[in-house]
Amino acid sequence: MTLIFDTYTIFWRELKRYKKSRSGVLIRLIQPAIWIVVIGNTFAGTQPLIQSVGFEGQYIEFMAPGVIILTAIFTSIFGGVNTLWDRRYGFMNKALTSPISRSAIALGKMLAISLIAALQASLILGIALAIGVSFPNPLVFAPIMVIVILFSLGFSGISVMVAATAKSQETFWGIINFLGMPLFMLSPALFPLELLPDWLASIAKLNPVTYTVLLVRGLMTGVTESGISALLSIGVICAFVVVMIGLASYVFTREVNKPF
Repeated sequence: MTLIFDTYTIFWRELKRYKKSRSGVLIRLIQPAIWIVVIGNTFAGTQPLIQSVGFEGQYIEFMAPGVIILTAIFTSIFGGVNTLWDRRYGFMNKALTSPISRSAIALGKMLAISLIAALQASLILGIALAIGVSFPNPLVFAPIMVIVILFSLGFSGISVMVAATAKSQETFWGIINFLGMPLFMLSPALFPLELLPDWLASIAKLNPVTYTVLLVRGLMTGVTESGISALLSIGVICAFVVVMIGLASYVFTREVNKPF
């Protein structure tokens, strides 16, 4: 119970911090909004390629789930920067002198980041609906948000680990930028796996982003791709989240006491 209360306290503090940063939230929405509107229409001519692998809808319907996951990736993977600010301006030292669990600090931050990521992803989902992306069943909105929260929890773990080990903002942003976009591009977010070279498709199947995009796209369109079942995708996402929570708790507890 103490761990739960400590986690909730950090979680609530992080949410209050995001509430005060409305301009930052707006800025983080601009890129995915541009992607879904501009890129979706720019690549509309590639629809025959998409149809050749069994997807009969519009290209913008194909890529919309990928942009939702793009929002989740960058919101969650950038969220760990708050840990750097906490260490630099003294909050972390105060927290460490209290009887709070180190794991609770990491988990509270991760939960807050994942919830914010889901809220921003829901706004992108709203933009997708506004520009004509249709759902076979409106009830899939809730499971999509659950998937986004789980997925973001895993990526927020990566962000917290990097923030705990990085000694400067330059190091943090360098590592995060190195991880974020390549993981997104090495997935079926923009084009089906069947259109990738075999060796690249094999690497993409090791990427948790791949399974999340396929799962969300399956819910939004009703189309199953690449012979990957929803059950397998859920299993991969859950395993990814469990591993990231464990690693983030371990790394954060080990590194946060070191001089900054």
